[in-house]
Amino acid sequence: MSLHFEVVYSLFLRDDTPRETLDELRYHLGLTEDRPQNLVVDHDHPVLAPDPDSYLPGGEHVALRRQGRGRNSDGEIHAWGLYARLYWVDDQWAEVWWQVAQWLAPYVADDGYIGFYREEQDERPTPFMVSGGELHMDDD
Repeated sequence: MSLHFEVVYSLFLRDDTPRETLDELRYHLGLTEDRPQNLVVDHDHPVLAPDPDSYLPGGEHVALRRQGRGRNSDGEIHAWGLYARLYWVDDQWAEVWWQVAQWLAPYVADDGYIGFYREEQDERPTPFMVSGGELHMDDD
């Protein structure tokens, strides 16, 4: 029997994140059917698209939008807000979660928490973090 994992990405990407990265992210989130030619996370389907028949309480959700994050002396500060809550079978989880996290890590706006994964029977999630554009685990 397969294990299942709840996977959450919750982070801000810098406003200057390359268009190609945002286009690929939109494709993987299922927000567009336009498949970019040169995928960094190269799979035969969008890997972050929500399953409408998911068993995850409340369902799977994804969002990507440009958001205001305050002001400074130069004006308004913006970033790309990314949220994805997904329910993956163990094979997909093992192959994909870290590829996506590593791919996005250099563009994350703030060091710290960017999401977690949790096997469905686990009481505690395993957070993943970014520091200096690099992915690391917080497995205390």
